[in-house]
Amino acid sequence: MKKLILSLGLCGLTMFSYAVVNSSAPIIAGVPPAAGSQYVENYAHRGARSFSPENTLPAYKTGLAVGTNWVDMDIGITKDGVILVDHDLWLNPDILCKDGKFWAPSKQSFYAQLESAAGGINKNIQPYLVKNLTLAELEQYDAGMLNPQSPYAKYFPDQFALNGTKMPTLQAVVDYVNQVTNKQVGFQIEIKNDPSHPKWTVSAHEFAKKVNDFLVKNDLVARAEIQSFDWHPLYDLHKLNPQVKLAFLVGGDDIERMHSTDKKAAGLWSGGKLLKDYNNSLPQMIKALGGSCYEPQDTALTKADLDEAHRLGLKVVVWTWPENSGGAFDPVLVDKLISWGVDGIITDDPARLNSMLAARGLPVPQGFKVNP
Repeated sequence: MKKLILSLGLCGLTMFSYAVVNSSAPIIAGVPPAAGSQYVENYAHRGARSFSPENTLPAYKTGLAVGTNWVDMDIGITKDGVILVDHDLWLNPDILCKDGKFWAPSKQSFYAQLESAAGGINKNIQPYLVKNLTLAELEQYDAGMLNPQSPYAKYFPDQFALNGTKMPTLQAVVDYVNQVTNKQVGFQIEIKNDPSHPKWTVSAHEFAKKVNDFLVKNDLVARAEIQSFDWHPLYDLHKLNPQVKLAFLVGGDDIERMHSTDKKAAGLWSGGKLLKDYNNSLPQMIKALGGSCYEPQDTALTKADLDEAHRLGLKVVVWTWPENSGGAFDPVLVDKLISWGVDGIITDDPARLNSMLAARGLPVPQGFKVNP
């Protein structure tokens, strides 16, 4: 037994002292736990956006410092073919500014402005698409602070502004994480595209090829999970390299749409595949399509689906969305998911998740010494 002292003043938590069951070796991403032991992996969502600007090197530094098994990130492809760590298909004024100024009150208002202008959204959004901008052009934007006018900012009141922070490349993030952790942390990488607007990004096949080439070049096939809400690039990636672990993302709205009697709508995000052809079972569908991980929204997961996924040998990792819970962390829901036996939780607050794991006597990922 090892004594772990947690002193967290987050969201009403007080100081606790827990006796934590802790193996002598650190938990390493991708290494299964001992048979019969419960093990909930901590995925630091966009680094740790509760505390640091999302999808930036400072955010990954924070996530590693507090302890995580996996760092989570979103990616796009720039005009000059660079894999960029960035959540949005287009420049988002919720989290980006230029020359110290935000060019719109919020992402939603800016989208509405582009949509209502002459020519419509598909024409007006072109200058703002990541795929139409070079890395040098994107580096002119500051990703180090939240737009105070945006509703998005209210979900992360503890995020520390770091003006002058740039959007990093995937290579820069991987190099930094590997250097700090001696390759003991995994990478969860989300392909960001939208089948409703296929021309707003590179094609699904180009995404898949870029990602596979990157994984092979960096020897990451064993330490990465590739996720997407649009399942088409996952199919292409599986054809290119069946060894890559695929994580199929599903939100509550996705599940509702997949039950639609409109075949086009039902198969839009699942690459034309229909849930009804797999006994209306998401775990069966994902297993048949080559998936390693079933990744539903936290509020959309049922205990029956969790149990079925485990019987099929799928890993179940849930993700949270602050717009639904009203904050970056819902301890009641997280407690229920841990008790159900999920395999991992993608969280904006990896420190608080660690405190809840510690309180239950479950393994807690080690923190790493990072540069000041």
